Amino acid sequence: MQEAETLGIDCAIVLAAAKTIKAELSSPDEITSSLKEKIPFLEEHEILKNIKRLIDLKLISSEEISRKNEPARNKNLYSLKLPSNNLNAGKRKLEHSWAPSAQAFEVLGMGKINKEFIESKVDEFKMYWFEKNQVRDNWNVLFVDFIRREWVKENSENKGLPVCINDNWSPSSDAFDILELANVSKNDALKHLKEFILYWKENGTALRSWNSKFVDFVKRKEFIGSYEEKNGKKTYRHNEPGEFSQKFKDRTKDDSWAENLEF
Repeated sequence: MQEAETLGIDCAIVLAAAKTIKAELSSPDEITSSLKEKIPFLEEHEILKNIKRLIDLKLISSEEISRKNEPARNKNLYSLKLPSNNLNAGKRKLEHSWAPSAQAFEVLGMGKINKEFIESKVDEFKMYWFEKNQVRDNWNVLFVDFIRREWVKENSENKGLPVCINDNWSPSSDAFDILELANVSKNDALKHLKEFILYWKENGTALRSWNSKFVDFVKRKEFIGSYEEKNGKKTYRHNEPGEFSQKFKDRTKDDSWAENLEF
């Protein structure tokens, strides 16, 4: 009765009938068509007029009104972007069409590495990582590091390739500096140079650099020499670890290692 007094009898009847259907899923014209059979005593245009009035008063809703209001509602929604749980986000495999960025060329150019050399190494870099079949998000950084290493090799005497030692080989200044830190002077180190060269010439091994091998060799020789001098005896040892000058039976009978132990 209150609805009839407020809306008018016809509008109240339309409202009551609209509540029996799913008006929110229909347009005003579709609601009107659905209500014609329920309230045949009202003209179609009267039903439609009252439907629109009820929609304006927000007493019923329709699909058409919902669509109109949806963009407005979405404008007021703020979405908070949270960090992705996907550890591979942004990562990808190296593609056949990949090429170094302009920034990569600029960075390498600052190191005086010429463009022709950089471009000549692109296929080698790509082939290596195609075989690895890994996903990365820093292909340009990896390429820059690769080119820097290759440039150092290119400018070395042996172009970064393994070589056998020769009679004219000599240690670098860095090797002598490292030995100085171990209290081995340059003159003491050079005493072992001929023996070192002779051993490795006969061995036939090829290495990219002989400096670290020489440092280890001299350290062992100096350690053995100081040990022999301290104990006043001569011990027989091979220049390189892993080989023995005595047979197994003789070594098991040797108890000289226990002579200086105190109990």
